[in-house]
Amino acid sequence: MSIAPVLQARGLCVEHAGQAVLHDFNLDLQPGELLVLVGPNGSGKSSALRALAGVQPTSAGQVQLQQRPLAAWPAAQRAQRLAYLPQDFRSQWDLQVAELLSLGARRNPALHGQPLPRALIHSLDIRHLLQRRLSQLSGGERARAGIGWALAADSPLLLADEPTAALDIAHQLSLMNYLRSRLDHCAQLLVLHDLGLAMRFADRIAVLAEGRLLGTGSPQAVRQAGWLEQAFGLGFAWHDSPHGLYPIPLGAPGA
Repeated sequence: MSIAPVLQARGLCVEHAGQAVLHDFNLDLQPGELLVLVGPNGSGKSSALRALAGVQPTSAGQVQLQQRPLAAWPAAQRAQRLAYLPQDFRSQWDLQVAELLSLGARRNPALHGQPLPRALIHSLDIRHLLQRRLSQLSGGERARAGIGWALAADSPLLLADEPTAALDIAHQLSLMNYLRSRLDHCAQLLVLHDLGLAMRFADRIAVLAEGRLLGTGSPQAVRQAGWLEQAFGLGFAWHDSPHGLYPIPLGAPGA
């Protein structure tokens, strides 16, 4: 018996200022899966993620969360089940990090009055930041605090736009390992620019180019199909490491 996807998009189209930026986008996210969206700048990744989160108007198509139209979910129930972290996450208030995480946890009524999760605090390396205010943090520290806000509600679905972008290498690896440790109860769809992280940690990769989905498959399938070469207009050398495939960009073909 097939397992129903936790999130499903069919025929999504998005326009900005009358220009189409996402065309006939179809995607299924399965329970227990880490799916990564990759593609060049302007390919439609952030627009797709915002549409899937219900914060981006669409001109066509439908999104279903747990086999129910996303628009049919009451806002509080949707916030409890779907955590969305935008690339430019900001708080309207200059909170302490502990207050920000507590605010995130409030999306889940079952966590009211519960202490902040130790594993989350440890994995994000933010214990020493809990009493500091957001204005006192570096860019990478604020990014880790924002990730903590998104994860604090323990939602069964995470949509995150470039969660590793502001992090150093050690914190990138720590975050990605922590996200994979949560897959038994949290399906994840991430936008990543780092193709090495995508290839190492994703179960499947979806490749976008010029607003269109070229294909979705395992890292090995992406390699064999040549979707990265097609999307980025580059040649790649592929390194097979003990941790999976690693694509090394070589430049434009013939250059």
